[in-house]
Amino acid sequence: MINIRLLTAAAAAVALLCLTGCQPKEDPLHLGNNAIVLETDEGRNGLYVKDADNGGASGDSLFGERCFIDCSHAQLYYYGVDTEELTEIKLGDLLAGDEVTIDLRESEVKKAGNGSASAEKIQLMTQRMSAENQSEERSGESDSGSSGGGSSGGGSSGSGSSSSDDSDSIDSDSPRQADANTEVPGRQAASLEESDYKGFAKQIQHIFSERDIEALTRLCAYPVYVTTEANTEGLDVMDAAGLKAQKDDIFTDAMLQAVAGADPDRLTPSQAGIFVGSESGSPGLFFSLAEDGHLRIMGINAEVLSQ
Repeated sequence: MINIRLLTAAAAAVALLCLTGCQPKEDPLHLGNNAIVLETDEGRNGLYVKDADNGGASGDSLFGERCFIDCSHAQLYYYGVDTEELTEIKLGDLLAGDEVTIDLRESEVKKAGNGSASAEKIQLMTQRMSAENQSEERSGESDSGSSGGGSSGGGSSGSGSSSSDDSDSIDSDSPRQADANTEVPGRQAASLEESDYKGFAKQIQHIFSERDIEALTRLCAYPVYVTTEANTEGLDVMDAAGLKAQKDDIFTDAMLQAVAGADPDRLTPSQAGIFVGSESGSPGLFFSLAEDGHLRIMGINAEVLSQ
């Protein structure tokens, strides 16, 4: 695997990925179509998928019970929540039962209903445990076993106190954690469903109504994937400065209308996150829960679907 940082997320996403092959503006991109891998077919350079519970970005059934996805020109990647890295992967890295999101051109969305389509991008959503975490887990089990074998009441208490102090030290020394707490208001959450995602959606709506690019940059997880009318291929914007440079392309009349028209009370979490925007799937944006337990914008699609 080649290391790079969505997604899921927001993701969700740390190195720049660009889609290959410029597609015509009349064939816009549909982001975040949820699917479950049935099997891979490396001979045909593709995989078979079925709809996840929530279907595509608009919530409708897209892939059915079995659909072949051609990956010949697709970029495959995985965002590890534990490592905060976006990693380019190979077709063989996908396993049966994996949850994925698939980005399709509008012309391919129509083909998917007939059992076959070509993907632009595929993101693996199922989390893999990193080698570092596996090592830490084994070390933790070893430490737990040794302390349990010869511990007295006082020793156990002292160990617990030390562990708590270490945890507090890590939290206070982590600039990512500190930034997240100051940039994104609201409490931390263990899952997207338990978060204040409706309140976050209303916050996004206010930012777009004010065309406040500074506030928008503070709500994004970088790199954030951005598609606009000026760049229908899409790109990973690496930082706030890069996002500010696209202010006019993001705050278009169509995007403002799509975001304002969403009903926060009717939003539903999915594997890809939560979509705020047009019912057609574009324009709009995705947000999800970041590793720090706060909600972040993972992808922005300001490209308008052809009618």
